[in-house]
Amino acid sequence: MVKMIPILPCPSIKEQVSFYESLGFDAIQIYTRPNPYAVVGYRTLELHFYGTKKIMPNENPQMCYIQVDDVNRVYEEFTTKLKRHLGKIPRSGIPRISKLKHLVEDRRFLMTDVGGNTFYIGTPNADPAFYRTIESVEYAKHFETLYDLLHSKEDSKSAFTMLEKFFHADDLNSIKVGDLDLAKILLVALDIHLQRDQAVNPIINDKLQKLVSIYNTESPDWHKIAKQYHEIIGGE
Repeated sequence: MVKMIPILPCPSIKEQVSFYESLGFDAIQIYTRPNPYAVVGYRTLELHFYGTKKIMPNENPQMCYIQVDDVNRVYEEFTTKLKRHLGKIPRSGIPRISKLKHLVEDRRFLMTDVGGNTFYIGTPNADPAFYRTIESVEYAKHFETLYDLLHSKEDSKSAFTMLEKFFHADDLNSIKVGDLDLAKILLVALDIHLQRDQAVNPIINDKLQKLVSIYNTESPDWHKIAKQYHEIIGGE
C-alpha cells in the first residue's frame, strides 16, 4: 500500500476550495458538472471532496487523521493564514481550529472545514507523559482523568466539575504536591477556565506566573511549563 486519499463530502465545492486555498492549499482539479468534485493539495497531502446537498456542515460526522512531521509548523501556517483570511482564529462554530493539544499518542490540533469535515492533525509525541502525569501518588489518577477529559474527550464541562471537586482554585495552596506538579495542575485549570469563561482566571494565572518566575526556565521541564503557559494564553 502506497497512498490513501480520503474523499469527503461538502455542500459547496466552490466554498470548500476557497477555504482550503486560504490555508495555503493549491486547487489541483475542480469539476462542477455533472458531479461536483474537487482536489486540493498541500505539499505531499492530497484531499478530495464531492459536492452534495444532503450533507449539513453542523451534522457532518466525517473525520480523518493526518500525521505530519512537524505539527507546530503546520499549525502556525494554518492559523496565520486563517487569521489573515477571516480576521481571527475561529475556535468555535464552522469552520474552526483548536489550540495545540498534548495527548498520550501525539501533539495535535483539530480543524473542522466549511463542509463540517473534521481533521485531527498531529505528530507523535517524543515525551507523551510529561504534561499528562504528575509525581504525586495521591492526585496522579485524578489528574490523568482531568487531563483526558479536557484534551482527549474535549469535555470541558465535565473537566470543570472534576476540577472543582479535586483541584479547586481557592484550595490549590493546600494541595500537598511539588511545585512542578502544581504547575501542571495550574496549566490544565487555566485552560479549563479559559474555555468555560472566555477569560483568564486571575487567581490561577497569578499562581502560575509566580511559579514560572521562581524557577529558571532554562531547565528543560520548566521551559516546557513556560512554553505551554504562553500557548494557552497566547493572543488569538
